[in-house]
Amino acid sequence: MDERRKKMNQILSEEKPQNKKRRTSKTSLHSNVVVFAIILIIFGIGMTSVGAYSYFANSSNNENSSIADSKTEPLITIERESASVINIVVTHDKQIANITYSINGEEPKQVDGNGTNELKEKVELPVGESNITITAQDINGVTSSYQSTYQVEQKPTITLEQVDNKIQVTTESKINIDYIKYYWDEDEQNARQDTINDVKNVTLIDVLEGMHTLNIKVVDIEGNETIKSQKVKGDNKPNLKVTTDKKSFIIKASDDENLNKIEITFNSGEKQTEEINAKEYSKNIELQTGINTLIVTVYNENGLSETSKVKYTKE
Repeated sequence: MDERRKKMNQILSEEKPQNKKRRTSKTSLHSNVVVFAIILIIFGIGMTSVGAYSYFANSSNNENSSIADSKTEPLITIERESASVINIVVTHDKQIANITYSINGEEPKQVDGNGTNELKEKVELPVGESNITITAQDINGVTSSYQSTYQVEQKPTITLEQVDNKIQVTTESKINIDYIKYYWDEDEQNARQDTINDVKNVTLIDVLEGMHTLNIKVVDIEGNETIKSQKVKGDNKPNLKVTTDKKSFIIKASDDENLNKIEITFNSGEKQTEEINAKEYSKNIELQTGINTLIVTVYNENGLSETSKVKYTKE
């Protein structure tokens, strides 16, 4: 019996250290897992913080860059084309909304940018000193300004007059005119240029049928130039016929569009003017004994006229 107890105690004594060793091993493994998990959490928090910082830093840089870009201003420069003509040139890294300019405090003129990054506008300066103020604005509302003064001593003059179915262009200057250049509508590539070399010139230009714009430029020998554009309606003169039946003068007038007025001078009487608003007109003027004279001029709504002078002796 004692022998068995001794053996049992010996066995139990040998098993206890082994169980203790196993429990110690399990505790150590658990601790390692916990430590590793904590390390992963800390690493994750660190990476998240770095990423968040980078994101906000990049966002801030992009925002600052965007703000800096949006504040760039349009660039305004002036090109002197001739003694009396300048070109306003505006360039920008964004679309130009418009440019506005005023000469000597007059009503400002605005030119739309039409979504371009470069805009050019030709401006003719008047004789004398001209102070020009220019403002350019981009699509973000950012503006820039420019101001300068120019002096123009003299430049040619242009006078237009419709004569029959032609335009009479009279150009005058204090010094010799170098040349005259003209074209219809937008057809500048087919413009005609005539050398003048005189202080005055008269040029007759055939009128095109219908409504058109005549563009004329006159330049003197010092480079001063005058530009003029005017709408012109091509038209024929009105028809006018004066006859007699030996008792009266018979006046008949007509126009393919409309008659405007008629002027009548009979014998030594005063000139009589009648307003007309019709395509046809007729009138009889009774003859007097002896020599009868009649002068009639009829005008259409475009200012073209036709004149008739007649004489008849009534016995």
